[in-house]
Amino acid sequence: MKKNYEYLIEHVEPDEFSRWQEVDLEVYAFTDLGIQVAINDEYTGLVYGNQVYDKYHEGQKLKGYITGVREDGRIDVSLQPDKGRHVHSTFDKILDHLKAVGGKSEFGDKSSPEDIKREFKVSKKVFKQAIGGLYKQGKIKITGDGIELVR
Repeated sequence: MKKNYEYLIEHVEPDEFSRWQEVDLEVYAFTDLGIQVAINDEYTGLVYGNQVYDKYHEGQKLKGYITGVREDGRIDVSLQPDKGRHVHSTFDKILDHLKAVGGKSEFGDKSSPEDIKREFKVSKKVFKQAIGGLYKQGKIKITGDGIELVR
């Protein structure tokens, strides 16, 4: 049985949410612009398609983050936390990947955005910021062939 989402509030006051506030989401529709989500089972919001890095299905429950309330009162949502937290959460994905493949990976600066999105579920920009951070921490080496764990 398909759930009815007509009760969701479409327009809110600008101060209803704070930027990067964590919220509970439920996917309920796919549009040309992106994914429509129920926010805290009370409001409707939109995750823009260019910010979707994974496959989702109707009814799927997720954590999300408010990126803003537009002038018309509609709510924009992200599936990733703000950039700083997002880059840090990517550190673990990269380290786990390196451990799983024996410490050396072909992923690096030259990898395609599509391959990075498929493997790590992040944009190439976030991936590059994360490997830069891991390099500065001395946890990885960046080579001509990709990245390596520092032993």
